[in-house]
Order: sequence, then structure tokens, then C-alpha cells
Amino acid sequence: MICWPCLRSWDMKSNFKQLGQFICQVDKRNRELNVDRLLGVSINKVFIESIANTIGTDFSGYKIVHKGQFAYGPVTSRNGEKISIALLEEDECIISSAYIVFDIVDKKKLVPEYLMLWFSRPEFDRYSRYMSHGSVREQFSWDEMCKVELPVPSYEEQLEIVKRYQLVSERIEIKKKINDNLAA
Repeated sequence: MICWPCLRSWDMKSNFKQLGQFICQVDKRNRELNVDRLLGVSINKVFIESIANTIGTDFSGYKIVHKGQFAYGPVTSRNGEKISIALLEEDECIISSAYIVFDIVDKKKLVPEYLMLWFSRPEFDRYSRYMSHGSVREQFSWDEMCKVELPVPSYEEQLEIVKRYQLVSERIEIKKKINDNLAA
């Protein structure tokens, strides 16, 4: 679970903003077939190599995702109570047209890594499942994504939160490796 210690001193309600004012949907297709790296998005909030049988598949209708952009699968049913969403941190790739790709309009107002921390919270998964609609295939629509409310501190504070989280994560990883070595 992600802790937000830097946010505790805020008047939380006055700092929450709707995500829709910071993001825009992107729909760039692979018409020229310039991109051949096919990825998917897992419920672990990362892009993963596709294991689909793609023999004979026409990739011209697949969506291109660039570094720093997000993709999510709007279908939330059968996902183990999680939503598949991730930030691409490497070179461009293509994904199925079933995914929704979006970008942050101004990365000085909302830092992508900060937003990804928000998406990684179990509370976001619960919210997205609750706000999903449909009977057979529940979906968390683009409109619902735009209605998500989150605290948006200053650019500098967002960077500091990301930096602190990454530092704690690195320390946890080091401790796990030490523990594994001691157990062996």
C-alpha cells in the first residue's frame, strides 16, 4: 500500500481536482506498420510482452503508445478486482485497439510518475471497479476516468513525492535481497 505522508498536512478537499482537466485521449494507429513491438497491460500495472498468437495478424489497426503515455483496459470484469493500467517507461510499442491510450496535457502540472502512484493505490482499483458499468462485461469508461478526483500538489511537491516513493521502494528491494541471501 502506498503511503502519502507528504499530503497529510493539506486541506485535502480543496486540493482535489478532476483528472479530465489534465489528460487527453490519444488514438494513433500503426498504419505504416513502423512499430512491431506488441505489448499488453497487466493487472500489476505494468506493460508486459504479449503472449497472443499473432500469426497472420494485421497490426495496422493497433494503437501506438509512446514513452510517457498511459494505457488501460476499460473492461474490468474478471480482472481480480483490479484495473489494468500502466505508464510506458520505455520505447514505443503497439497495443490492441481495445485499450484506451492517453497522455498528460501539461507534464509541469501533473507528473506522469505521480499519476501512476495514484493509479497504483488499492483505493483506485476499488473505485474503478465500483464505477464500472455493464452487465456481462463491466467497463470503466473514458468519461469515468476523467471524473477521477485526486490531489494535485505543485510540480515540485509531486516530484518530491515520486522521489521519496522510489527511494523507499529501492530500500525495500535491497532489504529483500539481503533477506534472500541470508535465507540461502
